[in-house]
Parts: sequence; C-alpha cells; structure tokens
Amino acid sequence: ILNNPKVIIQSLQNFEQEKENEKKSDNKKKIKSLSSKIFDRNSLIEGNVNSNKTIVEFFDYNCSYCKRAHLDIKKILNESDDYKIIYKNFPILSENSIKLAKYAIAISEIDNKKFVKFHNYVLKIKGQINDATLSSLINELELDESQIKESINNENINKKIKEDYDLANNLGLRGTPAFIIGDEIIFGYINYDEMLAKLNQQ
Repeated sequence: ILNNPKVIIQSLQNFEQEKENEKKSDNKKKIKSLSSKIFDRNSLIEGNVNSNKTIVEFFDYNCSYCKRAHLDIKKILNESDDYKIIYKNFPILSENSIKLAKYAIAISEIDNKKFVKFHNYVLKIKGQINDATLSSLINELELDESQIKESINNENINKKIKEDYDLANNLGLRGTPAFIIGDEIIFGYINYDEMLAKLNQQ
C-alpha cells in the first residue's frame, strides 16, 4: 500500500460511489412510496396540470435561494407549456414564512390563478414582505383581506401545512429549496440548465 497509495484513493472513491448509489436508491424508494402525496393534484400547481414533465419544489417564501430558483422556474414555464410545477410549502425560516404559506393556500382555494400571481409577486421581493405590502397585494388581486385573515388559521389550512411538513421530513429534507424531478431528490439550488435537463429525461 505504501508503494502504491493510489490503491487507497481508488478504494475510498469506490466506497463513496457505493454510498452515493445507495442514497439514490433509497430516495427512489421514498419517492415511489410517497408518490400519491408528492404528486397530489390538489397541491399548489402552476403550468400545464396535465403534463407528466413535473418539478416538485419544497420552498420557503423567505428563502433567498428559492427566489433565485424561481427565476429559473419562470424561464422554463415561459418557454414552453409542456411543464408542470408543484409547489410544497416548507416554511422553516420564520413566523412570516408560515403566515405567507397560509395566505398562499387560502388564496389558492379561492382562485388558483390569483395564487400564481401572489406566489410570483412574493418571490420577486428581496427580503421579507411587510404587512403593508401584503395588504396592497391582496387588494390588487381583488381579494377580501378580512376573509383571508379569518381563514388562514382554520383546520384545513393548518392540516395542509402539516402535510407538507411531514412529507418533507419523510423525504429527509432539511432545508430549502429542494426538488423532486423524476425519481430523483435534489437538495439545494439548481439552475435553469440543470432543471431543464432533468425535466427532459422524464
């Protein structure tokens, strides 16, 4: 071994590759067993609802890398109507994140198109959205803010938040953004080219 240290290096590389392959295999099994929850048609959806080319994103409205990834997602959606994005709330950064997640669900239950506008607007803002800006946005969307405030703490919305939390935990997610594309779990930010390449492998 001393005369041929490359043997050790190769052995370590083989070990790391085996572990990586095991992890990918485990993730595929997780996706398969949880597929009905991951690809639930009652989720927050943008794009072509009938498309099989799907990105599932776990996000937090106050995550800077989620905001960066959203620019790539919008580029994909703007270039073709052959893709679907399923958004899963994983509000782990602040109370404000939880509040915005609840607003998003409440709006989606009224009008999905207005949810998409809300979602796109909030993810364009640098830093946290304040109450005044949020109220202005709700009015711009011609929604009743008092109705939304009343509904955000109802059992159904809290249940949906918890379901997304539980799903993220069952998938072993620890941060945002995280993506599921095909049978692969991707931890952290990936750019437009990577997203598109993985989408088109489906």
